Amino acid sequence: MPRVVIPGIDVALLTGPLVLGYMWSYCLYGILIVQVYMYSEAYPRDRAGIKAVVWGMFILETVFTLFITIAAWNQYGLGWGDTDTLVIIDWAWEPLPALNGVLAGIAQSFYIWRIWSLTKQLWVPIIIGLVVLAQVTVAFYYGIVVSIEGRGVDKLFALTPEITFWLTSTAAADLFITLSLLWIFFRQKQRSNFARTSGIINRLIRYSVETGAITSLGAIVEVTLWLTSHQWNIHFIFFLVLGKLYSNMLLATLNARAPMFRGETSMTGSAPANSFWADGTVNSPPVSNVNLNSRGVHISRTVDVAKDVDPIAMDDFSPTGTNGRGVQGKSDW
Repeated sequence: MPRVVIPGIDVALLTGPLVLGYMWSYCLYGILIVQVYMYSEAYPRDRAGIKAVVWGMFILETVFTLFITIAAWNQYGLGWGDTDTLVIIDWAWEPLPALNGVLAGIAQSFYIWRIWSLTKQLWVPIIIGLVVLAQVTVAFYYGIVVSIEGRGVDKLFALTPEITFWLTSTAAADLFITLSLLWIFFRQKQRSNFARTSGIINRLIRYSVETGAITSLGAIVEVTLWLTSHQWNIHFIFFLVLGKLYSNMLLATLNARAPMFRGETSMTGSAPANSFWADGTVNSPPVSNVNLNSRGVHISRTVDVAKDVDPIAMDDFSPTGTNGRGVQGKSDW
C-alpha cells in the first residue's frame, strides 16, 4: 500500500510522535504499577497522608491512561484514514493538561513538605509553592481555553505564551526543590564528623540530583521542542509521559527506603536497619566478661560512640514512629 501523501504536510511527524508517546506512557504506567505494589508491601504502616498521595497519584495516572487510550483509538481506530484527525485534537485530550499539572503539583508539594520537615522554615517552601501553584493554574487555564475555543491545532499556537510559562515554571519548581535539598544535605554533611553519616548524605545528594534532573529535563525538552518545532507533534512525546515521570520519581523516592534499594539484606536485630535514619545514633552495646578459652582469660570492654549532631531522620513515614516493618525510629517527616 503506498504511503499517504498530503501536500505540505509530513504525516509521519504528526502521527509518529503520538505513537511513541502512547507506547512510552504505557511503559511508565506499567512501571508505576510495580512501584505501587512494592510500596504497599514494604510500607503498610506509613502515614495516612503519604498513602493518600500514592494512591491519589495512581488513580489520576489510571484516569490519564484511560483518556489517552480513548484518544489513540479515536485517531488510529475509528479515525483511520480521516485526515481531519491530523489537525483536530480529540476530545479525550481536553483533561490531559490539567491532569499533568495536578500530577506535577502533587509530587512537587510532597518535596515542599519534605523541605519544611527538614528545616522547619517557611520562606523556601512558600516561594516554591507559589511557583507550583502558578504552573497548576496555567495548566488548568490551558485545558479550559482549548475546550472552549475549539480543539484545532491552530488554537494551541495561539496559546504559546501560556504553554511556555506552564512548562518553564514546572522546570523551575523542580530546580528550586533540587537546590533546596542539596543545600540542606550539604549543610548537614558539614556538621557531621562521621564517615558513615557523610556517606549516607552523599547518596542522598546524588539521589536528589538524579530525581530532580529527570523531571526538570523532561519539562525543559518539551518546552524546547514546542518553541522550535510546534508545527509538528514531536513535543507531544514528552507531554504524554511527563506526568508519569513525576509519579514514578515520587514512588522511587519512597521505595528507596527499602533495604533492597540500600544494599541491605537483613532487618534482624533490635536496632533499625539504618540507625542514622532512625534516631541519629550508633550505639554499640558493652561487651563484658567474654570467655576466650578454658583457662579463664576474660576481657572487659565498653565502647561509647558519640551521637551525631542534628541528624536528618528521613526513613520513617509512620504515624507511630515505626518504619513499615515495625522497627522503632524517629519520625521527622
